[in-house]
This record gives sequence, structure tokens and C-alpha cells, in this order.
Amino acid sequence: MKKILILSAAILVLLCGCQANEETNASDYGDDISKAQEIAVISPDTSEVIDTITDTEEIKDFVSALNLDQWELKTLPDEASEIGSFGLAQEETIKLGQTDTDGTLYDIAAITLYSGNVIGFDIGGLDMTFEVSEDTADYLNGYFE
Repeated sequence: MKKILILSAAILVLLCGCQANEETNASDYGDDISKAQEIAVISPDTSEVIDTITDTEEIKDFVSALNLDQWELKTLPDEASEIGSFGLAQEETIKLGQTDTDGTLYDIAAITLYSGNVIGFDIGGLDMTFEVSEDTADYLNGYFE
């Protein structure tokens, strides 16, 4: 009886773990993005940081302007050209037994803006492409003008 119960539990775990979420929703990553403590604005030509956002209010405004609930999963068009990118970083999470971090910032995500209201979003090794609203694309484009 125990063997059947253990085998059933193992099969259930495997089946649940293998389900793919076809409806990737960018708003699921909103909490991760909002934890950023620094946003680096990176030039597409030189890969040089042209601006850094560290003010908490400015970061909140940046995350709000992304309108994550309006992002739609899309493939990157062949004719899309890179306009620029944003590197999001934060301190390491304090773990049990730690009282403070050392202040080192670690990359948590990257957003690459392309022509045609399209962005590439890379978080935790997962690389996705989304179509964003014209307002969002215009807001992000403003950092590269």
C-alpha cells in the first residue's frame, strides 16, 4: 500500500512540474522589477551606461510607466532594431542569520527596447519578447533621446 501511495505522489509531482504556462503574464514579474534599487540606462552603440536611476520615487515611476499588465507576448520581428536597454540591479536578499548586506548590487533583470513598440525582457535566465503600448515605448525611448 505504501509503495502505491509513494508512486502516486511521485507521478503527481512529475505531472504538475511538467506543465508549461502558455500564458506568460509580465505582471507576474512586477514585484521583482519593483525591488530594483538601481536602473542603468545603457546605450545600444557603446554598451556604456548613459544614466543611472537610484532614487526610490524615480524607480517607482519607471515601474509604473512600464504598464506591465498591458504587455503581450510576441516574437521579435526581423526588422526590429535595438534602441537601448535597461539593467536592473538590487542588493542580495538578507538570509537567516544575516543582519545586513555588503551593499553590492546584483543584476536581476534586463529590458531591451526595440523599434516597433517591442521589448526584450530577461529575468533569471528567462528571455521573453513583448509588445508594449505606445505610451510605454515612448516613455522608455525618452531615455535615449
